[in-house]
Amino acid sequence: MFITDYPAMLVDECVIITDLHLGMSKELLHAGVKIPNQARRLAEKANRLQQITKAKNLVILGDIKHQIPSISFAEVREVTEFLTSLKFKKIIIAKGNHDGNIEKLVKGLKNVSVRKSVTVGDYLLTHGHRNIDTSKKNIVIGHNHPNVKLVDDLGASYIMPCWVIGRVKLKNVHKLIIMPSFNDLTGMMIVNDSKYEHFNGPIAKRMEKDAARVYLQDGTSLGRIRDIMIK
Repeated sequence: MFITDYPAMLVDECVIITDLHLGMSKELLHAGVKIPNQARRLAEKANRLQQITKAKNLVILGDIKHQIPSISFAEVREVTEFLTSLKFKKIIIAKGNHDGNIEKLVKGLKNVSVRKSVTVGDYLLTHGHRNIDTSKKNIVIGHNHPNVKLVDDLGASYIMPCWVIGRVKLKNVHKLIIMPSFNDLTGMMIVNDSKYEHFNGPIAKRMEKDAARVYLQDGTSLGRIRDIMIK
């Protein structure tokens, strides 16, 4: 299911990623930080996943763009460059809260579609910023940009992207998987920091955070959040 060493998962013939925030370079530039166009780097990263998995389809769980609610020139350039550089046959975007008017950006791209959510097998795939109703056993979301803080015996600390897996009760009980961001330059939630009492979004907020389990991208299990809390 998880693709080792990548913030991505494979379900049937679909590679799943989330939270690219293309166009964020403009916001950072206004804050005095200059970063290069992220479209080419992230497209190459996604295409490596296609080569590894041989998957036909790519599902993006929202926030492919960054600015709310309008569309910036940087987003027009970067979203278009990213999508047209991909080697997947079909690309499905599960619309996120940053994706206002994303339909305008993808108009004319015949292999790209926009939906509120996507079902693949026994998985419901959605961004995580809106309520859902599903009978699927597994729900996969982004929206939270989860990272975990590790502190060694000498007091040095490291912050690493992570997966979070727990249980959430909607009408039924579901396994909830919170994905790390595909773009490692986005902001983050440190899941084992006590200042973050709940996850973001109406689905994740209903999960018992302390009992959820944390996994690094290489597959290492860190146990339950309650057992790795930092002071």
